[in-house]
Amino acid sequence: MKRFIFIISILIMISACEAPLDYSRIDSKECIFVETLIGNTPAAVITAEVVIPMHSEDYDKCKRDVSVYGTIGGRPIKFIDQDQYSQGGMFTHEIHPGEKIEITAWAEGIDKVHAETTVPEEIRLKSCRMTSRDEDFITFEIVYEEDQEDEGFYGIKFKDIRISEAPGIILSESYDMVISGSLFGDILIWDRHRARKEGNTVTFRTSVDVRSGGKDSYDVTLYRLSPETFHYLRGLYIKTTNFPSTGMGTPAFTYSNIIGGTGIAGSFWATDTTMKLEK
Repeated sequence: MKRFIFIISILIMISACEAPLDYSRIDSKECIFVETLIGNTPAAVITAEVVIPMHSEDYDKCKRDVSVYGTIGGRPIKFIDQDQYSQGGMFTHEIHPGEKIEITAWAEGIDKVHAETTVPEEIRLKSCRMTSRDEDFITFEIVYEEDQEDEGFYGIKFKDIRISEAPGIILSESYDMVISGSLFGDILIWDRHRARKEGNTVTFRTSVDVRSGGKDSYDVTLYRLSPETFHYLRGLYIKTTNFPSTGMGTPAFTYSNIIGGTGIAGSFWATDTTMKLEK
């Protein structure tokens, strides 16, 4: 009994350490915020602006112009209706798997920031099918190939419908993560913890709440995500769920790969397909 009480006490102490960080005490000066997710779409957007510490009220610093320069596979990014050293914005691009994307941003009196990401390969899809459905929930299975040394990160988005997690999710590092309100919209993401790998064949199986009347097929987009994109989305999920506040989940954090600043520069490769009910 004493041993049990001791274990419970230790768990309470660990849970107490999972309070959200107060970033206003950490950040002592303004910096540059950059946000972009670049993939095999016709166009992309880079947002760049000056942000100030949470405790600061010097909002005029946020009005400073930020210059952005970027390359994809060594080719300069050319923003629409602006020169290449612009304040960011929309641009069209050509992109190939394996290419490195580099983003640099700077402003007067503020440290220059830099980020890079590598465009992932397309998902090597073998099948995407529903195995069961009812009025609100569907169970589906995605089978794809992956090299032995790979540790892929993936996502799925259902077109034209909202999705949410099915009941019965286990509080662990392998729970399903449906992120709402991201740059992708509603997207479910997973990594090797949630998939079964046999040789080069990987199987991901889960259920989601679709609340769409039990359709026999859905148009979906499958994503191969760069590590930066996955960890950014995972951070959003943890911050927007109640798991950390219960003391049972992973501590909330803000992921950023912007060196010298904050934000995200990630990449992805999207593949459209149709998921049909297996009969």
